Amino acid sequence: MNAALSFPDWLTTDRILIGVAALAVLVVVRRVRRSMRRRRPVRLNPKLAKYGEPNQAAVQADMEASRKIIATSSTEAVAGYRIVQQIEAVFIDGCRTPDDAVAALKAAAGRRGANALINLRQQRTAAGRCTAQGDAVVVKLAAEE
Repeated sequence: MNAALSFPDWLTTDRILIGVAALAVLVVVRRVRRSMRRRRPVRLNPKLAKYGEPNQAAVQADMEASRKIIATSSTEAVAGYRIVQQIEAVFIDGCRTPDDAVAALKAAAGRRGANALINLRQQRTAAGRCTAQGDAVVVKLAAEE
């Protein structure tokens, strides 16, 4: 056999198999390290924490506060109700969807003691986030008078 076509002396079949096995082990170790790194919780800067995922207690508190809202209206009145007290204007921004913005607005109004929202407006910003604003009010049924 021609010497140019044969393996060099140092490159034997055993050494090739050992090299391939070593490469396979390195690939597996790298993938395991990468998956372990992804499982670690992300630590946010305290200034950016409000943009992170809320914890379960905060979500539950927001749901309880939003349940206090019995009516919403995009006008200055709520049909069938009489406005007893106007508390304050509320504004929410940075939500992902319009429904999330309205739910967050209801929670903000409920935390301030309101049971209804009037003048409800929502819009999407140029950055793709949603905002909502409205007036938090206390209402009573018109028939209760």
